[in-house]
Amino acid sequence: MWYKRNRDKADTQLLCIKQHGFGGLTYSEAEDRFYTADGQTVNLTPMQHQLMEMFFLSSSHSLTKNEICDALWPKKPDANDTLYTLIRRLKPVIERHSNLRIESDRGKAYRLRIK
Repeated sequence: MWYKRNRDKADTQLLCIKQHGFGGLTYSEAEDRFYTADGQTVNLTPMQHQLMEMFFLSSSHSLTKNEICDALWPKKPDANDTLYTLIRRLKPVIERHSNLRIESDRGKAYRLRIK
């Protein structure tokens, strides 16, 4: 469990949040947000957020390209270029805010790994 303290002295209380932590990044299901190790919110686009949520909720932190494309773009017959662009833009955000990196498994899958 992760606790966040409200800094207002008049109303100081602890808020308990269900979370998934990995590599210095935390996903709070209750707030549907990602946080850095020091509690700062990580700003992601809606698609980046969906992909990171999929990585965090996967027990292996690994997803095939088909799993990602089917979940994010179910009506698009070939979303490979769109996925590549999403991953390319997400990588620097994740690396800047955590000890994680996104690795490609020879064009078949993507994996979230600790640096």
